[in-house]
Amino acid sequence: MNDAGMFSKRDAQRIANTVLAHERRGTDSPPVKYPTMRTPAGASKLGRTASAWTKGTSKVLTIYDQGTPLNETTSTPATTVTAYNKFADVAAGKWVMVSLFRGEWYLTAAEC
Repeated sequence: MNDAGMFSKRDAQRIANTVLAHERRGTDSPPVKYPTMRTPAGASKLGRTASAWTKGTSKVLTIYDQGTPLNETTSTPATTVTAYNKFADVAAGKWVMVSLFRGEWYLTAAEC
């Protein structure tokens, strides 16, 4: 898989084969154990806005990549990414999820 988050031809074929195998088994068959799919490391990241983020702009975000769920913390020194917002204005102090697309980080979810 490449860094842009796209499926390789090998991955796409593996997915197609898995779906076909499942469809051929019928609905009364026991569940299938699917192989783990490779994904790029860090394909999505959790961040927080330090200031308001306007739709159509980029922003440097601090990434929360340490701790446990609901108690995330930043690493020392803090990791940052520059991400692009194509969706909606986001207020300061809000949690956001950014994802890698074509080699760039984009906003994919934001706290209301």
